Amino acid sequence: MIPSANGRRNPILVTGAPRSGTTWVGKMLALAPGVAYIHEPFNPATQPGISGAAFERFFTYVTEANEGRYAGSLERTLAFRYDWRAQSRRTRNARDAAHALGVAAAFARARAGRARALVKDPIAIFSTEWLARRYGMDVVLTVRNPLAFAASIKRLRWGHRFELWLADDALSRDHLDGFEPEVRELAERPQDLVTQAILLWRIFYRTVARFRSEHPEWIVVRHEDLSREPLAGFEALFGKLGLELDAATRRAIEGHSAGGNPTEATSRHDVRLNSAANLESWRSRLTEEEVERIREGTRDVVRLFYRDDEW
Repeated sequence: MIPSANGRRNPILVTGAPRSGTTWVGKMLALAPGVAYIHEPFNPATQPGISGAAFERFFTYVTEANEGRYAGSLERTLAFRYDWRAQSRRTRNARDAAHALGVAAAFARARAGRARALVKDPIAIFSTEWLARRYGMDVVLTVRNPLAFAASIKRLRWGHRFELWLADDALSRDHLDGFEPEVRELAERPQDLVTQAILLWRIFYRTVARFRSEHPEWIVVRHEDLSREPLAGFEALFGKLGLELDAATRRAIEGHSAGGNPTEATSRHDVRLNSAANLESWRSRLTEEEVERIREGTRDVVRLFYRDDEW
């Protein structure tokens, strides 16, 4: 492990499956004084100014064996050093330049204020142990029930290329053990999004269950618990992470989860929702057949996080 890249307390990693509330949790925690938000450095689509790490596919698995390709760029990101040289190659117009300037300015303020880095990145889920070892990260893992996860995948039409996972021997060994026949089947014969979501949820959350068992110091939080009692839930999270929850932050958390907000996000990264009503939004997205298929298909893993009457 190396010291915290910005010379202060440990960076924070918020991860879990995509569509499991990582953006909401990350942005609410980043409201704390002295914390600055970093968006998905493991995402191949993230601006190279934010993260110049050479991630060519989603869910890259980083270990000590291949860290040389990624560690330097990630250290730069955690230190809030915006990479203008890398970004210039991706800047095509005035809008791109304006966005880059805004992010670079936010990085400069965070660096000047010696902010504690908060990385929100569900795409880094398989690399969580490496990130925690290398950078001393405090880890928050979000869990969302498979019905809501599958409904969100279906709504956004997010298919997954399972064949890319089979090409990574280390990932297959460490995270796909027991799932390889199913992964191979979907790689060779792609199926509907709900079928994909069932397998993805099981893989992601068997990994999270192992993390919880082997790293009891890490924080695991269920999206549903936070949605029902956001202020109490975030108060507990702030306390565990040593973050200050001042009056302005309390008001902001309440405002982002209030009853008058929309029940579904209007964009992928919108976090101003009626959190309680959002719990039931999957009902309008899934057919009865899909609900039954998800309940049966995830039974082996879901019991590790939910009782039958909780989802």
